[in-house]
Amino acid sequence: MAAEDSESVAAICERDMHSLHRNVPALRRTDVDTSAIRHHYYPDGGWGWVVCGTALFAHGLSSGLLLAWGSAAPFAVKHLHARTMDTAWLGCSALASSLLISPLIVSLCRRKSTRLTAVFGGLVMALAFLFTSFAQQLHQVSLSYGVMLGVGASMVREAASLMLGQYFKRRRASAEYLMLSGVGLGIATFAAFYSDNIARLGWRLGLQAATGLVATGFFIGVLYRPASLYHPQRRAISHLKAQRKRVKHKKALRPPRPPLIDYTPLHSRAVRLLLGASAACATGLYTPAFHLGLQASKEGLPEASVRLLQTILGLGAALGCCVVGVITSRGSDQCLVSRQNLLQTSIMGLVLSLLALGWVTGYHGYVLVTWLYGTSLGGTLYSLKMFTMERVRARYFSRTWGFVQSAQALPVLLGVPVTGYINESNPRCGYYFSLAWALVGAALVHLSAWPDTDTNVTGDCDACAVLTPRMTPCHQYPHHQYPILCDLPPPTMPLRATRSVPEGLYRPPGRHVTVIEQITTSV
Repeated sequence: MAAEDSESVAAICERDMHSLHRNVPALRRTDVDTSAIRHHYYPDGGWGWVVCGTALFAHGLSSGLLLAWGSAAPFAVKHLHARTMDTAWLGCSALASSLLISPLIVSLCRRKSTRLTAVFGGLVMALAFLFTSFAQQLHQVSLSYGVMLGVGASMVREAASLMLGQYFKRRRASAEYLMLSGVGLGIATFAAFYSDNIARLGWRLGLQAATGLVATGFFIGVLYRPASLYHPQRRAISHLKAQRKRVKHKKALRPPRPPLIDYTPLHSRAVRLLLGASAACATGLYTPAFHLGLQASKEGLPEASVRLLQTILGLGAALGCCVVGVITSRGSDQCLVSRQNLLQTSIMGLVLSLLALGWVTGYHGYVLVTWLYGTSLGGTLYSLKMFTMERVRARYFSRTWGFVQSAQALPVLLGVPVTGYINESNPRCGYYFSLAWALVGAALVHLSAWPDTDTNVTGDCDACAVLTPRMTPCHQYPHHQYPILCDLPPPTMPLRATRSVPEGLYRPPGRHVTVIEQITTSV
């Protein structure tokens, strides 16, 4: 809904802008500066924190549910009379399908309605779980769980991310780590839910109980209120929109319809390197989440211990996301850590956990490795998104992030089964395959941080815009490895105090009073 409002405001003609003085008594001037009415408004709080909590629940219901498949895989083997690797294909196919269609879902939310996409995604997820509970054959579960559930989870996840981006800009980093911590909480919740309900009620009734929990995703769209409701000039915008409906425009004057999927971010070399780094990391990033429980069961650990390991994995992912998020959002002047270094450090923690899985034995050893892998997983998920946000301008971030997630689909679909097949022939050697790809991803992350010639897509801060004659070196991100230019003053410079002067008493020379100042002054 907010995307529709922003696009409609952007399409307003300048002639309609100057008609405000006929309906708003305070606007009697002919030189009204209406540029502020075109800017998107970010509340950075208020109802946005409710949206942040809803987005946390949505990520736990989508990504957390898909990554908790390791707890349900042993029950699927008994119910479907299938091999262990067949169930691994089911889990990774659901995650891969949700990642693959991310660019399409992002475009659908931008063109239509974010709230409607979230509601429809919750309905699809509930129906997918219901169909899976009645499935008796492997291909039936592959269609309902592997494809249908992945599509619904992608709708819920991407709608939550886009809605959060409409509410937060200055506090975006803090809101993001709160939202992404829901992935770890979802892993811990659904791992315990699968182990308790399916073991006690059976496959059909256990999944039907999970259907009731997943069906709550159908109602989360109710809390997605458009951010334009809190715009300080909402009444003026509503007036202009009402006038636009009365005017009959010719079809030749209508702007061209944008393409279904915008490939503009892919023109940047840095974005292409970032896609390669994301794909390489994804080959080994999610592998332990699907194989850790099965490996611990083969080692002879009791079922309660395996269930506790899955819970520790989820809590570790939430903890790692929060720790890296606090470092990113609350950086001090004495210790500055770049997002690139945080991403590479998280990947190296993943490498160490994969290396340890090759020789770890005993329950306490598995607990330590699970904590290390969980914190690395959460830190990598958050730092990868923040690094993408830093490398790409704000207007291209949602589309670029969709492509980054889509690049992970094929590596996830192939990396998890290949690791499992190698472990079957040579026990624990498959993790070295994932380790090698993680190292390749860390190297590509280093290459993607180099300066790019395409300044229309990439940028090191959201304010770096078109080159202007009065540019100064950007001090917003002092940890950058190369100088950039932007139009912002240093953050240490105190901002000018806002002061309202009654209209007609004083007007600074050469200064145009904006619509906000005129309306507030008249009131």
